[in-house]
Amino acid sequence: MSAPSPAYGALVPYGDPTWYQGLSSPYYKQTHIEFRAKVRDFVEKELMPHVHTWDEEGTYPHDLHKKAYDAGILAAIWPVEYGGTPPPDFDTFHDFILHDELARCGGGGILWAVFLSFGISLPPVINWGTQEMRDRVARRVITGDAIMALAVSEPYAGSDVAGLRPRRKACKAMLEILRKANDIINDVRDHTFTG
Repeated sequence: MSAPSPAYGALVPYGDPTWYQGLSSPYYKQTHIEFRAKVRDFVEKELMPHVHTWDEEGTYPHDLHKKAYDAGILAAIWPVEYGGTPPPDFDTFHDFILHDELARCGGGGILWAVFLSFGISLPPVINWGTQEMRDRVARRVITGDAIMALAVSEPYAGSDVAGLRPRRKACKAMLEILRKANDIINDVRDHTFTG
């Protein structure tokens, strides 16, 4: 069991995890405390002052991906061999902390566009792609040099993934479909698609 961490957060009972309030935890260690502070600092400096404006404008600065990577936030859950930057002794609780702290910005669109969309599009490449494909795609996406989104749509199914009748299409054709779609997570900046 780790020693109690210093009090953190609003200190409202049940408003923050108990380990934020200085209570001991068998799960949260010093690496979790440090990671939480790093993510919170990034959210407060880089997201919270701008997220409302970005939501209103419907866009955000492209270099936000790179800033998040350089801060050790963007690639915190991804494999080191592809540029991932997991904290020491990474575990599920680091993942909880990442999402909990990112959500503090209150901008769901920004979170999906910058931090979460490749969480649903990159695993098929890493888990089932060829080594050449992983080498070509994974590192660029994980390090913030490319953007990736899951492209799942067709005239007969919409977002009904179970009803899809897939066929191979060129990336330009997929981009044209996404430009016309109503629900686009990463707008039309995506460099790579999986679907």
